[in-house]
Amino acid sequence: MQLENDVEKRLINKVKALGGITFKFTSPSTKGVPDRIIIYGGQTVFVELKRPGKEPNALQRYWLKELEYQKISTAVVSTFYEVDELMADLQKRGDYLHGS
Repeated sequence: MQLENDVEKRLINKVKALGGITFKFTSPSTKGVPDRIIIYGGQTVFVELKRPGKEPNALQRYWLKELEYQKISTAVVSTFYEVDELMADLQKRGDYLHGS
């Protein structure tokens, strides 16, 4: 079974392999913010990582919705497949943004 840490490592490796940037996001004064920020192909996405089968808690859902309200992309990933799908989507959108 995949652990949250394994999923995070895959995300980091995929982002780096594509030439993107990812930061661990922590806010000491604000709990529940997403775990990672991805910057790739002119896009910024805040990512909440979960163990397979787990969902964001109420506070995490609140911050994801707040970011979306501000027109910021968000994602929740809990499996290798979801990481791969997110990165494929970012590649497609990045290509579109840059006319490829």
